[in-house]
Amino acid sequence: MTIHLSKRLAQIASFVESGARLADIGTDHAYIPIALAQDGVIDFAVASDIGAGPCKIAKANIEQAGVADKIVVRQADGLSGIKAEDDIDTIIIAGMGGELMVELLEAGLTQLDGTESFILEPNRDDYTVREWLAKHEFGILDEALLEDEGHVYPIIVAGQTSPEVPYTEADLVLGPVLKRKRGVVFEQQLARNIATEEFILASLQKATSDNSEKIAAVQARLDLLKEAQHD
Repeated sequence: MTIHLSKRLAQIASFVESGARLADIGTDHAYIPIALAQDGVIDFAVASDIGAGPCKIAKANIEQAGVADKIVVRQADGLSGIKAEDDIDTIIIAGMGGELMVELLEAGLTQLDGTESFILEPNRDDYTVREWLAKHEFGILDEALLEDEGHVYPIIVAGQTSPEVPYTEADLVLGPVLKRKRGVVFEQQLARNIATEEFILASLQKATSDNSEKIAAVQARLDLLKEAQHD
């Protein structure tokens, strides 16, 4: 069985360096580690998921793909399935909300030795993820923004190294690397976000209740987005 990754999964996998020892958290069908093992990018991976069903499917897929000697499946919550002897240096967490991702990262800090790099793909609340990374001195090393089947996905690559300068609010909202790279998808998403904030602001201003604090917060975010649009 040869794995053909979707555009989103292929972009995530592209950030894994050759020779990496990988942990794929919330692996589901284990497509990414299987594809990387088949391509000879990795020699070892932990494919971890909290659900018994996904773990069973992942094991079957790994066997069919002929890479059972390179990938071990563990049913575990978050990063708890990683063992010291695994010598993991790259951790993928993808396909979940930023709030849950941060919970898993926070709970799994004791599983880390500080040398790991993260490849994170939050399907919402990417601000929350960047905020957590900055708080814990994980520098954002690279980012990508891609559109796949009508959805826009941010991908954040981070390592435990302090950024050269503290991240600004615009960095956390837009992504420090994405803000620098820009690109068509970035500009389109920025325009959509501005339209959304303008709609929210108009709705709040029409309301009869006192929304002054909410209005101020939305206006501040809108100003930030519009400033970025004209940088």
